[in-house]
Amino acid sequence: MWIVAAVAWEAGKPLVIEEVEVAPPQKHEVRLKILFTALCHTDIYFCEAKMLYVGQNPLFPRILGHEPGGIVESIGQGVTEL
Repeated sequence: MWIVAAVAWEAGKPLVIEEVEVAPPQKHEVRLKILFTALCHTDIYFCEAKMLYVGQNPLFPRILGHEPGGIVESIGQGVTEL
């Protein structure tokens, strides 16, 4: 399955809108169809490489937005509740 995402390829650079391939959910995983998401200061700090905890570095490429809202699209084997 292909989705459209805003991808941060490196710190301090503009986000790039591109298609990203998403694998089907594996055992005990759920795939959500994201209808909307929000960016918070954590996302911005990581994108600008300003938030560095001890032993932690921002990983790129990165798809920002960890406050999503959506619907369950598909589930992996063994999922009985969410």
